[in-house]
Amino acid sequence: MAEKKTEAQAKIDTNKQEKLKEKVINQNIDDEVKQMQPAELRKQLSNKNSDYVFRLQKELETQGKMSHEEAQKRVDALLNDLIIAQRHGQPASTYYGMSPKLKAADMLKPKKKKASDIPFWQYATDNALFYVALFFGLFGLIGLFQKNNKYNSEMGALTLLIVGAALGVFMTKYNEWVLPNGGKNRKIPWSKLIWGFILMMALLFICFGVLSLRALQIINPVLPGIYNLIIAAVVYGIRWLFRRHYQIIGSAFSPADRSK
Repeated sequence: MAEKKTEAQAKIDTNKQEKLKEKVINQNIDDEVKQMQPAELRKQLSNKNSDYVFRLQKELETQGKMSHEEAQKRVDALLNDLIIAQRHGQPASTYYGMSPKLKAADMLKPKKKKASDIPFWQYATDNALFYVALFFGLFGLIGLFQKNNKYNSEMGALTLLIVGAALGVFMTKYNEWVLPNGGKNRKIPWSKLIWGFILMMALLFICFGVLSLRALQIINPVLPGIYNLIIAAVVYGIRWLFRRHYQIIGSAFSPADRSK
């Protein structure tokens, strides 16, 4: 009885080794395919896949108004994966799940930008412009209802600019801590938030103290309310153009989840 069990176990182990060996061989062949040049890959296409590739290239030329060379280059980028799928019994129509016409349309469709694609400096610039516009706008409105400049004797143009920009950068970092790239379930690092807030406030107090000096009033003038409102409108316009150019997703008060 024990001998039969040993023999059966040996057969199972042999089968496992054969499957593992076959898997390794297939993986090595797939790796070799990934290193092949497009001309070499085209020779390995089955008749069905060759027809699919030919029709796909023609659709790219028609729909995308591409030259023959440009369309061929786009198709060449797909050949490695296509040949690997072919080796494992998947023709192109099954692998892509669509006809050459639909596949060409999908390839030509602009990629939808995700929050994770947007670098930190773009979010920081967007938020800095927003807060600068906000501060100039608020003090501009206050200035319209005040007959003197005592309401903001320490809030000159340069002060508003620095405070707004610093707050914008801090809020960008704050949002990055609250919604980290790893996902929503990660705990909020309160120590970072607290120390970051303390550091920002300390820098702002130093900034207020330095810029309120009489000797620096020439570069930090207190502007009339209407001027502040004009600056706010200009800065917000620049922000609108910036967001449109870089396709910014989310905002300071409604940050996008960068884990997606």
